[in-house]
Amino acid sequence: MLATITGVGILAWVIGFFDPTTCTPSAQQPGWTSCEAIAQERTIALWVLILGTLGIVVFLWLRGRKKN
Repeated sequence: MLATITGVGILAWVIGFFDPTTCTPSAQQPGWTSCEAIAQERTIALWVLILGTLGIVVFLWLRGRKKN
């Protein structure tokens, strides 16, 4: 189940990839988040999802190994 959630998250990131080079300067509004910042936040969120999933998998594997 955890792998499915992570896979869907990665797929959603790829499908909804935000390319800051396609933003035009006229689309940027003062006081709003820039296209570059949005792209960086999405990449950080992807890495948090992947690393969090790996951390949980390792934790569960170690916990299961100790019980045996």
